[in-house]
Amino acid sequence: MPFGAQVNTQTVRTGNVRTSYDPASAVQTSSGTGVTPSYIYKGLYNTLGTVIIDQGGSDSVSGTTTQLPLFQTAVYKYVQYNSTTNPALTTAPGCVYYTDNTGTVVSGTATDGIIGKTTAASASDIAGIMMVNTTDLSTVTATLLNNSAGSGSGIWICIGGFCKAICCNSATTAGDYLYGIPTTTGTAFTSARVAAHSGTPLADRLLGIALTTAAQIGTSGVYTCDANILLCPFNY
Repeated sequence: MPFGAQVNTQTVRTGNVRTSYDPASAVQTSSGTGVTPSYIYKGLYNTLGTVIIDQGGSDSVSGTTTQLPLFQTAVYKYVQYNSTTNPALTTAPGCVYYTDNTGTVVSGTATDGIIGKTTAASASDIAGIMMVNTTDLSTVTATLLNNSAGSGSGIWICIGGFCKAICCNSATTAGDYLYGIPTTTGTAFTSARVAAHSGTPLADRLLGIALTTAAQIGTSGVYTCDANILLCPFNY
């Protein structure tokens, strides 16, 4: 049951933020591609920066990853994925980083981040969790998402509230603090963690709190946890 937090019209093209990405055209045209009004940037389905709020309704199915549990709420923001390093995509929603100070362009690699470009140890430009992933949409690839026009794609990122099964460090335990990875270590799209109670919180932008302990997806080596994302009040 998504509803808008802004006055402009919002469209989740597939009806599911975990399976939606909208390749941008190379240049702005006089009319958008399949959208109204016609001024949408480069044919994307939403104005960059659009925010929606979703809440799990009575039709939610317990145990699925594509629906929010009953009454859980999430905040999503529409941004442009455009990555210089273009890392291979992963099998669950994962961390992305702002590449400029508009709050509308992201990459899956911390080194592409606006702060990461100049401060090697920083992951302070964590933007949120990119929802599209290769489990929920098996046809998507890094090449398609970045797209041959070099203009990237419009995607939804979670910037607040409940987020199901995000990529995390294998040692993540329920209650841990979650952060973006430092640019010098870690795996693309995977969140870093600081142990709850016994660890010292980082002097960095907090991504959220782990709600469950890490669980491996089959034998893939990819671990996920449910998380409470806490970026929304500070998202730029």
